[in-house]
Amino acid sequence: MPDEIEIQSSGTNNVVQTEPVAVVVVQKHRLCSIMPIIVFSYIGVLIRIGLNFLGNIQAPLSASFWSNFVGCFIMGFIVEQKVHIQKHFPQLYVGLTTGLCGSITTFSGLMYNSCVALFGPSSHVTYPISNYLAIIISVLSSSFIGFIIGRHISVFILSPLSLLLSSNTISKVQYLNETVRLWFFPVLIIISIPLLVLLAVLLPIGHYTYFIYSVIFAPFGSLTRYILSIVFNTNANFPLGTLFANVIGSYIYFGLVTIQEYVYISSSLVTQVIIGIIQGYCGCLTTVSTFILELDTIKKRSYIYAYVIITLLPIQIVYIILGDIFTYICLPKS
Repeated sequence: MPDEIEIQSSGTNNVVQTEPVAVVVVQKHRLCSIMPIIVFSYIGVLIRIGLNFLGNIQAPLSASFWSNFVGCFIMGFIVEQKVHIQKHFPQLYVGLTTGLCGSITTFSGLMYNSCVALFGPSSHVTYPISNYLAIIISVLSSSFIGFIIGRHISVFILSPLSLLLSSNTISKVQYLNETVRLWFFPVLIIISIPLLVLLAVLLPIGHYTYFIYSVIFAPFGSLTRYILSIVFNTNANFPLGTLFANVIGSYIYFGLVTIQEYVYISSSLVTQVIIGIIQGYCGCLTTVSTFILELDTIKKRSYIYAYVIITLLPIQIVYIILGDIFTYICLPKS
């Protein structure tokens, strides 16, 4: 920062030199954001798996509702305080939004559960279509409502507190930020990696072993989404990075579920690893919270509808076609 100020005040001949400095600052910020994303993706995927047990995970609506609602609520709460968080904890903001909220919510799980409702058993021809549309509309609507409620509660609770902060308190917060960035997140990651490996190797294989593998694969999904957003989110009115993350992640999700359901796997370890990749990598690669945030920030209404349609359509076309094929193949022959 002192370099930027000095260059800007040295005259018009050196103004162009601010651009390389700015690039270095942005790159340093992005590198420092990786560690919070990793740590918060651990937490996010565990919260999502835990929220799945609040209801009947065999019911498609229940399996998709709570994780997306809670994740979007937290996203709204954080986004409303974006200015304050980025001022004092810039890397923490990326960790909370991309790492935590992006890992709690899952777009691929929503797409899959909607198709489960479409191809599930039914006594009437219109029921599956009704259930299919109800899941997509209700989950996306409730996620947006959760996002708005989170923003309102954030203003109600935290805005009065920010007025009470003294300059001395702010300086302590800035010092804490440096300590967290330099020591806390690196130490957590250094400890977590061998610990997760040991747990995966030493613990006996059981029905919930996929918890460990989900945590192991979660950072890879979050970081893939983060890289896609950096590379492709160049147009604020059409965030291609999030679109690619949701579409690609949903395809991988469907492929792995197909292997799990229709391919004979004798090893229970392989089954648990596949579930871990589904919940960890695919669940964290795809996101509803960022999707809702972008719908709220896109200025042009026509772009909002185009973004929603282009995100949903390719996923649903592939899911419905392949789902219909597998349903036909697996029907008992009379």
